[in-house]
Amino acid sequence: EDSVVVELQKLPRNQSAERYSAMVQSLLADRFKLRSSREKKDFPVYELAIAKNGLKLHESKPGDAYPNGIKDFEGRGHGKLLRIEPIEGGQLRLIGQGIPIVGPVGSGPPGSLMGVLTDVLGRTVMDQTGLKGIYDFTLQWAPDQSQAATLTGPEGTKPATDNQSQPESSGPSIFTALQEQLGLKLESTKAPVDVLVIDHIERPSEN
Repeated sequence: EDSVVVELQKLPRNQSAERYSAMVQSLLADRFKLRSSREKKDFPVYELAIAKNGLKLHESKPGDAYPNGIKDFEGRGHGKLLRIEPIEGGQLRLIGQGIPIVGPVGSGPPGSLMGVLTDVLGRTVMDQTGLKGIYDFTLQWAPDQSQAATLTGPEGTKPATDNQSQPESSGPSIFTALQEQLGLKLESTKAPVDVLVIDHIERPSEN
């Protein structure tokens, strides 16, 4: 209803995301008789840590303003920017301004470096950096075919690709770029990951 939309637009981003999630869960339970549960399963993951040569991230200063940053429903700036864009040579560039390494739980689409890396790599990325601040950074790399085909970027970014074929790219992999440009490294391992299990579902009821 219009009144619900207006109410949601007045909420902070994380609270509105939680409300949307609850509404969708209620709809699925009503229309599809969906019952689900969560459990831990061991999966391949990446651990994000500080590289041996040291951190190269620039910590944002209090009061930094980014006029091109993300805006809310009423056009008010959030003072941050997170965007992935294609550049010459078939490479991708991730621009972050005022962005944390790890985003808050329940904040909706990824608004952190770790969230973007999880999307790009198609594998859960876990934080081992211990970094609690917010940072400005630019990361430039040559995506492999799976990244170029599936990457769309977090809310507030524009898609990195379209339906056209992508040019062959040359440049560092995202693993090399992270070490050389940001002083971070990704290490492959296995760890318990929170997964959603569908316990029961039926054909949807009529509208």
